[in-house]
Amino acid sequence: MGDLAASSKTLDDDEAHFGAPKAPLTKEDTLFVLPQNHCAVIALTTASSQWQRDNEGVEIALDYARADIAWRYANITLTPNDFEKLQTLERTIINIIRRPDEQQTEFGVTLKL
Repeated sequence: MGDLAASSKTLDDDEAHFGAPKAPLTKEDTLFVLPQNHCAVIALTTASSQWQRDNEGVEIALDYARADIAWRYANITLTPNDFEKLQTLERTIINIIRRPDEQQTEFGVTLKL
C-alpha cells in the first residue's frame, strides 16, 4: 500500500497481528555484508524467486538451473568460492525455515540489501 495507505486502525491491527514493526525501520537496521561475501549475497538475492518448493509451498532448495538464468541476465559470475558461500547461505536459510522451536506464520525468507 505504501504511500497510498491512509491511517487505519484495522490495518494497524492486522500489521501488529502479523508481527510488523510498529515504527519504520531506521538506518541502524541495515544489513552489512563483508566485501568477500558480497557476490554470494547478490547472487542469492538475484535468484530469490528461484526456490524449489515442496507441496506446502515451503522452500527446500534453490533451483540452480533457473537461478543460473537469473545470474546470467544480471551479469553475475560465481567463482567456486562464491558458489560455496552461496550454498552456505542457502543451507542457513533452509535451517531457519525448518527450525522446530519456532512456529512460522508464513513461509519464506526475504533478504533485502
